Amino acid sequence: MAVQIDSLQNAIDRIASVIKGFKIEAVGDRIIMTPQSSVQSLTIFDVRDAALAAGVDRERVLSDVEFTFPGEPKRCPDVSVIEGGATDPLSYEDLLAAVEIVSSKNDKNDYAIKVQQYAHFGVPLYLIIDPFRGECDLLTRPEGDTYASRELYKYGDTVPLRLTDGSSVDIPTHTFKRRT
Repeated sequence: MAVQIDSLQNAIDRIASVIKGFKIEAVGDRIIMTPQSSVQSLTIFDVRDAALAAGVDRERVLSDVEFTFPGEPKRCPDVSVIEGGATDPLSYEDLLAAVEIVSSKNDKNDYAIKVQQYAHFGVPLYLIIDPFRGECDLLTRPEGDTYASRELYKYGDTVPLRLTDGSSVDIPTHTFKRRT
C-alpha cells in the first residue's frame, strides 16, 4: 500500500508542476483533478471569513494545504482549522476541522471516501458543503470509519462548529451560491 501511495503522490507532484488551476489529489487508487469553480472559491472565502470573524488565528485557518495520513493518501481539505502551534509538515493530528466543498454532482469522494478516512484517523469535525443540494452535512464524534453524529443544515442556516480546543465558529450560509 505504501508503494502505491508513494507512486500516486509522485504522479500528483509531476502533474501539479505543469497543470495549474486544479485541485489534484489521490482518492482511493485514482488521481482526481478538479477545476475549482467560482462557487467553490467563494464558499472557501466565506468559511475562512467566518472562522476569522470568530477569532480563530489566521495561521490556523488554511485552504488546500496538505495533511499526511499514515498509510493513506495525503489530503488537502478545501478549508481546515488546525491546532494552535501546529507546524509543517502537517498531519491528521493537527486537524480540528476539515471542510470540503463538493465539486461535482453525486460526489462519492467527499461523502464516502473522505468520511471514512477522516473518521478513521479521528478528525473531530468534518463539514461537507454541497452547492448542488444547497445543504451542509456536519459530521462529529468519529467512531471507527464513520461519524456517530450527522447534522444537516440547509443553505440559509448557520452551521455551528464547536472545536475541540474550546473555540466556536458559526458559519452563516445565506451567502453560499448554488450550482446546477
